[in-house]
Amino acid sequence: MNYSDVRKKFAELSGRWDLLTSTYEDAGADFFLNAGQKYLDRMMDSGKMNARYPVIMSAGTIVAKTVGLRSIREVWVANVDGKTQLSPCSLQALRTYYDEESGSVVQGCPAYYAPAILRPFPDTLASVTGMYDVEDLLLYSGTAPAQHFNYNGIIVMPPPNSTYTLQIWGLFYSPTLSATLSGSVWTQTKSFWTEVHPEILIEAAIYKLHSLYNNTSSAADYKLALFEDVTGMNNDAADEDCTGNMVMGG
Repeated sequence: MNYSDVRKKFAELSGRWDLLTSTYEDAGADFFLNAGQKYLDRMMDSGKMNARYPVIMSAGTIVAKTVGLRSIREVWVANVDGKTQLSPCSLQALRTYYDEESGSVVQGCPAYYAPAILRPFPDTLASVTGMYDVEDLLLYSGTAPAQHFNYNGIIVMPPPNSTYTLQIWGLFYSPTLSATLSGSVWTQTKSFWTEVHPEILIEAAIYKLHSLYNNTSSAADYKLALFEDVTGMNNDAADEDCTGNMVMGG
């Protein structure tokens, strides 16, 4: 279902036509629809919430980052010689074992990863000139001030000795929903929820609407409906996971 149509249906079912313009563009509806979508994403930890983020890592690079990453489940590296799954460890353990500056660590095929702490303090820290052990921080920039607020990522060790394809497997948020009109042409985003379950997305948006306006009775009704819908979807995903967990044998 096109997002512009989802937005219009949300206004119809909620009675909040004031959240759309006269041409059905956003006048507040997107806030509730995106809040509802994030709520749905967090209610699910399987199925289409899983994704793989691939990135090229050049020699000596130790940080991989992206927006939308909720949690990391596996990390793999690959090159022409094959693929390798990295072992997870804590950031403290990684830093203790590889206690040299990353530029001094002997490079090789990455073997370990840890969730990175990308945020500096203060949040507006713009320079680390003359400092050590800070190459993994995302510094503030006046032209891109939201860097570390939006990103999550990992640190790998040892630093790669050549170019690898790195993949982060995990849970990711759905893309932000928007739709703009230029003449008669809509430019709009889509997600799993708009394409497959627009009715559940609208339920979640109306739940957020009632919840934020302190309409507790209606919010409770919509929350119960959401729980029933998402439980059925999680059951399907759990059944699929059980099948996939069968041991392979020769």
